[in-house]
Amino acid sequence: MKKLKMFNIAALYIGVIMGAGFASGREAWQFFGVFGEQGYYGAIAVTVCFVIVACMLSYIALSKNTSDLGRLISPVESRFVVNTVGIITAAIYYSMIIAMTAAGGSLLNQQFGINKAAGGAIIAVLVVITVLGDFERVSKVFKLLSPVLFVLGMITIGLVIAADFPQSGAVTGYKPGGMTPNWQISALVFLAYNTLGMITMAGSSAVNAADRKNAFAGAILGALCLGALTIVLLRALLSDMAFSSGLDLPMLGFSGRISRVLNIVYAVVLYGAVYSTAASTYYGFSTKLPDSRYKKAIIVGGAAVGFMLGLTGFKTMVEYLYPAQGYIGIVFLVMIAVNFFNEIRKNIKAK
Repeated sequence: MKKLKMFNIAALYIGVIMGAGFASGREAWQFFGVFGEQGYYGAIAVTVCFVIVACMLSYIALSKNTSDLGRLISPVESRFVVNTVGIITAAIYYSMIIAMTAAGGSLLNQQFGINKAAGGAIIAVLVVITVLGDFERVSKVFKLLSPVLFVLGMITIGLVIAADFPQSGAVTGYKPGGMTPNWQISALVFLAYNTLGMITMAGSSAVNAADRKNAFAGAILGALCLGALTIVLLRALLSDMAFSSGLDLPMLGFSGRISRVLNIVYAVVLYGAVYSTAASTYYGFSTKLPDSRYKKAIIVGGAAVGFMLGLTGFKTMVEYLYPAQGYIGIVFLVMIAVNFFNEIRKNIKAK
């Protein structure tokens, strides 16, 4: 396949993270908005950490010349540890097909009143078609899709901020999730959760980069774009906190308050973001499947099962599944950091 340049790599980072919870504002509200103005501290800290983690993962991937999930995370070369970490990460990636099909269903239901099963089924089918084409097809799709989604998303968020909606309810007293009681822990869990999604694309994009410069520049640019999106999303959500709190997909609601056309545009952006995260994380899951004649059947069947489980609803996923995965991600973050410093020491000694 053609080697990836800086902007191609940044697009992969944006595509894997800019999913339903992210682009809809649901995550930004759940992890930062409930804390009001203090949420900005968390969002800024996360932006800095996104850059650091992206660079660490790129360095590990280049140093070990691998995109294997277990080897990117594990600081030891034990086959048991590497395989166990890889399997756990793949299981988490599989859970994202559940969350994203749920998000696709919630989107069409909130936007058009269509049964939630329809929106989820479309996401599942698109994901299967993409993942069956392996990393080359995934990277080609994201190269075209992610920049468009990012620009349209930022324009919509800017229009919401400019509209300066009045507060329709309380501006304090919103209850944080039981697993994220303050902005510090919430920011850490948010970082860890999103790092889980970042791992597979960080590794694959680094080893497929044109050179080291493009690998690191693309990682930094992608991480900065994601941080900027988090901050401006938070600013938009805080413009009417009661309104943000009450919706599964608050940014879709805000866009509808401005105009019907903008509402439809943002619905398209959001649906594209749902698809991009679902496709990238399901691809990550597929990399741990053994190469056999049954692999394609497992990919198709797994997506079908995930779709059925996703009918439980998206808001529930964000409130309970995401924080739980975030705590697993904290452990993996520590392992990635140790792995990173081990590789630095190894390369210094080699020189």
